[in-house]
Amino acid sequence: MNGKRSTKRSIRRLFALGIAGLVTVSGLTALGLPASAHDGVDHGSEPGAESALDWSNYEKVLLTKNVGEPIDLAVLPDKSVLHTARNGEIRHTDPKTGTTRVVATIPVYQNSEDGLQSVGIDPDFAENQWVYLVYAPLSGTPTGAAPNMLPAGETESYWDQWKGVNRLSRFKWTGSGLDLGSEQKIIEVEAQRGQCCHVGADFDWDADGNLYLSTGDNTPASAPGAAGFAPNNDAPGMNPGFDSRRGAGNTNDLRGKILRIAVQEDGSYTIPEGNLFPVGTEKTRPEIFVMGVRNPFKIDVDSETNTLSWGDYGPDATKAAAADGVRGPMGLVEWNATGLDQPQNSGWPYVHGPNAAYNEWNFETATPRGFFDPQNLKNNSRWNTGLVDIPAATPATVYYGDNPGDQPFDELVNFGTGTGQGPMGGPVYHFDEENPSTSKFPAYWNDKTFFGEFSQDYIAAFTLDEERAVTHIEDFLPNAALSQAAQPIHDNPMDIEFGPDGSMYVLEYGDGFFRANPDAGLYRIDYAEGNKAPQARFTATPLSASQTPLEVTFDAKGSSDPEGDALTYDWDFDGNGTFDATGVTVKNTYTELGQFTARLRVTDAKGKFSLTSRVISVGNQAPQIEIATPGNGSFFEWGDAIPYRVTGRDAEDGDQIVGSRVAWTYGLGHDEHAHPEVTGTGATGAFPTSKDSPEHGPGALLYGTVVVTYTDAGFNGLPPAAAEATLRLNPKTQEAEHAAREGVLPYADTTASGGNAVSGLGAGSFLRWDPVNLANLTGVVVRATGEGTVDLRWNAADAAPFGTATIPAGAGWKDVLVPFSGQPTGTGSLYVTSPSGLSLDSLTFQGAGAGDKTAPTVSATLDPAAPTGVGGVYNRAVNLNLAATDNGALASVQYSVDNGTTWTTVRAANGAYSVPFTTNGARTVQYRATDTGGNVSTVGTVSFTIDLAAANAPTVASTTTVALDAPRVTFGAPGSATVTVSGQGGTPGGEVVLYEGDTEIGRSALTGGKATIALPQTLGAGTHTFRAAYGADGTYKASAGTARLIVSKADSVLTATVSPNPVKPGASAQVSVEAKTSTGVAGTGQVTVMVKRNLSTVAMLTGTLDENGKVVVTLPKLAAGSYKLTVTHTATANTTAASTLLNLTVQQ
Repeated sequence: MNGKRSTKRSIRRLFALGIAGLVTVSGLTALGLPASAHDGVDHGSEPGAESALDWSNYEKVLLTKNVGEPIDLAVLPDKSVLHTARNGEIRHTDPKTGTTRVVATIPVYQNSEDGLQSVGIDPDFAENQWVYLVYAPLSGTPTGAAPNMLPAGETESYWDQWKGVNRLSRFKWTGSGLDLGSEQKIIEVEAQRGQCCHVGADFDWDADGNLYLSTGDNTPASAPGAAGFAPNNDAPGMNPGFDSRRGAGNTNDLRGKILRIAVQEDGSYTIPEGNLFPVGTEKTRPEIFVMGVRNPFKIDVDSETNTLSWGDYGPDATKAAAADGVRGPMGLVEWNATGLDQPQNSGWPYVHGPNAAYNEWNFETATPRGFFDPQNLKNNSRWNTGLVDIPAATPATVYYGDNPGDQPFDELVNFGTGTGQGPMGGPVYHFDEENPSTSKFPAYWNDKTFFGEFSQDYIAAFTLDEERAVTHIEDFLPNAALSQAAQPIHDNPMDIEFGPDGSMYVLEYGDGFFRANPDAGLYRIDYAEGNKAPQARFTATPLSASQTPLEVTFDAKGSSDPEGDALTYDWDFDGNGTFDATGVTVKNTYTELGQFTARLRVTDAKGKFSLTSRVISVGNQAPQIEIATPGNGSFFEWGDAIPYRVTGRDAEDGDQIVGSRVAWTYGLGHDEHAHPEVTGTGATGAFPTSKDSPEHGPGALLYGTVVVTYTDAGFNGLPPAAAEATLRLNPKTQEAEHAAREGVLPYADTTASGGNAVSGLGAGSFLRWDPVNLANLTGVVVRATGEGTVDLRWNAADAAPFGTATIPAGAGWKDVLVPFSGQPTGTGSLYVTSPSGLSLDSLTFQGAGAGDKTAPTVSATLDPAAPTGVGGVYNRAVNLNLAATDNGALASVQYSVDNGTTWTTVRAANGAYSVPFTTNGARTVQYRATDTGGNVSTVGTVSFTIDLAAANAPTVASTTTVALDAPRVTFGAPGSATVTVSGQGGTPGGEVVLYEGDTEIGRSALTGGKATIALPQTLGAGTHTFRAAYGADGTYKASAGTARLIVSKADSVLTATVSPNPVKPGASAQVSVEAKTSTGVAGTGQVTVMVKRNLSTVAMLTGTLDENGKVVVTLPKLAAGSYKLTVTHTATANTTAASTLLNLTVQQ
């Protein structure tokens, strides 16, 4: 057997290399020549095969439906399960109790596929309790999507604001939750945020404890110009995220890789030997074990077989799009396996699948260059920071496309029922005879690798030879067998893991996107010969209420038993471990506020049972929302903005939902999966669609999908509750081959719009599209060939036609318009039938549909509203305030001051658009608004003139009054004047000036209509009349008021000293004099000093006071004796006279 496997591996390698050679030279895919998919071994006759392949020996047990938007799982040693949701929640499901709890929430950046990713437990978890998580930490990243092109005037540093990371950390498990404070940050991988897609972010360990971490290429499939081929767009000005070579093809970047590191005790890491690039190699990262991968979303490391394996998603070019050989191969997906001692370059984005090469397309000129050479790859990207010459590419171990004949193993497209490809790497099963578990898989599956197909809803098992070539593929536990046994089918398997019990644990995403899908769940698949456990299901009505008491009806009629046994039903209403009631339908009244886990145990006649639970919330009733517009199934054109309106109510918050609590995600649907592209908030707005979405490739099944959530504020101490609504949006062109069908056959046709069409549309056959909403459509163009009629019917293939296209005779496709008049309303199913046996290519709907074709409205006001200056001008700054409204979302509000030659965008501040004008001049300003649909409003115009020197143009009379501190004052203490200005309807502002005659005394600004002006201390004695003049403001006219003040003379205060005293004969003494008023004003005028001896006047001297009221008078030389000095300050106009006496002695 080993020899056969080795030979088959060699043949397959030769075949792959032959194809690679053809593709390298010509760009042709040659993928219609599959190698044999069988190894010549009758696996059904192998020991144990009969029971292992008897699907009635397996049971699929629901562990929980409470999984959020499921991403990844990890089975703990006690067989409980940790599982993650993209929004940052980590749940713990305990099958022994049937309960699920959110045990931690990691704050994450969410846009596109970013958020919380994989979870895993340390190989030594029993000793160290480490739980590992990969997540996108919050940062200052702008919300929403980054632009495709560099905005005008910006440098390439503009893109730096969108840089973030995806982080691998570990946290301690406490037994009941994660200790978020114990985080050790291990490694961070750069990410270009604000765009879709490809995070990767799975991890596993080898026997040496080395950790392998997968990373995505961080590049959207719909990069401009990619057309479903390799997105290597580094044209000038383009978002760097559109070039996959900067990451996956870059030896110096961690994106698009599988890394291998050795995590140390402190959370740091070292590099084990044997990676792709030795430590110290220039322009490389030593962490890289595998490079050149696109989105290795799930990986597995199996030390027993020394194998690393992973599924890798591929681009979307159809076979028809690739047929001309210009750009490269059709879209393929891969499953790869390599030895733990065999690092490699998987070749993306240069080659794909069997080393089928892409053209090194010139995205700037949209012209071809040469094809990449798988053995001599070069990274010529201007974003490349690594080596130019990179390792040769290794062909995929397994690859597959859309249809039989596209790949060596047609089983990969025949096993499932869905469309598209979603390769999920899975684990290798190892049979352990000593494992006492009765549910472990049988030995037949030993060393087989399991694989999940997300888009086609199946699980497969791969048999590998010693060189890791796939020699056999088996459909494990097919959905047909599950349905026949009344067990849950596989529904978008997201992650697969074997537990310590040897059972398979499967996390399923369900149908739908970016949400907690109703059919998502966590399951365990047991090997169970004979009697199977029943399927426990129940409803609880209602699940929540605002207050007590709350009566809930529990109904377990949905439970079933595979053998049809009679069942018993036990109910634990509060999750305390005690069963409180029995019966299929029971009621319980909750009298206390809180959240309660209601559990159901269903037991069959042989004693086998299963558990399930639901949370009952008493104290906070969940809200209700709906997407009022557009209708589900509405039509649009790529690049349209889709106006929306969300309505709803919350029992505690009221009938008007809070817009800031509405969150939405728009995604690009592709086959059975979707790429979340843009997130936003608000109860109204517009969902943006990208005109580049068709770059997935001509004929791809694409559509828009929206999930809207509303989260209330919580109530009565209970956490917030959420509600959601979903929406599918249909492109106006619908390819016939993508419709649900009966009695018709798809076929390839290079003349058809998507490279394919359907034939045999005749009696008893139909095509069906749903959901469909024909609102705002004017008709549809039916593209068909073959003479006859095509009928459009609503909700049934035999309903009366509401439109008919008559297809004329003649070769080639005929486009026939069917106008709509009174078409069906609401959302339903569109059936297309014909009695004529025609071929149909496509339907192209006409009219606006859901797209925003309505221009915004914009109006302008000025602040101030009217001219403020004389002559109809503004004598102050003017604000131009613009108010814009739209049925969707505004993209910009702009103004122009040069008659529309240039336009300036106004930044919104708190939702308001305002433009200040502060300089003189006459202006005519134009304004407009543009919405996200590209619709532009009518241009408005407003004219005004600013003359800052212009006088105000007041309109309201004012009254000015003057109040003095006192009507009579003493010189030097005049007090102040309080001026009050009043007017009708408000309080005047501005300034008042106080005059005496024409002389300005002082001025002051009004505060609250009042101003106080100090009178000058030097105001002379006498009567004074003051006039207060108010100079007006923009509202109040000028006015004046008067007041009279009488100033009396102040008493003079005189002080004098003589020095020296005594003085010698022949020397002169000096008299120092200071005069001031009783009010503290320095004296003015003259002083006299009269010198007497006995009764005789010896001398009479005068002096003039300086500005400080001081003077020094020098006495003559006097004979010995005693003298009296009389110092007198002469009266002035403002002061009375004053005198003082001094004694002077003259002696030897």
